[in-house]
Amino acid sequence: MSSEGIKILIAEDNALLRGVLRDALEEAGMDVVGEASDGAEAIVSAERALPDVVVMDMRMPNVDGIEATEQIAAAEWAMPVVVLSAYDEPQMIEAALNAGAASCLKKGVGLDELIDAIRAAHTAR
Repeated sequence: MSSEGIKILIAEDNALLRGVLRDALEEAGMDVVGEASDGAEAIVSAERALPDVVVMDMRMPNVDGIEATEQIAAAEWAMPVVVLSAYDEPQMIEAALNAGAASCLKKGVGLDELIDAIRAAHTAR
């Protein structure tokens, strides 16, 4: 399946990483329709932009990625969330999946694996 036209919201508190993700996903043919620097902003942005998939950092200020994922997954306008984490602790991954994440990937993952996870989440929608 192609990445063309998949609408993405990126929720990441690190502005540099957020920009790198945006550039890489757009280069892969995805359409980045919004960005958020914390979980609270991610929830509001997801409802406004209605992306196909949210790429969510697990640890962010205000509302963390797990809580934001839970709220997005439970919303009337829900969409799949792919969680990125700097941590590979099994309990953190389990918490993200229990919150409704489509998948949970380590931040060091390659771009191809991230794109595959986004495509899978979009297809399963």
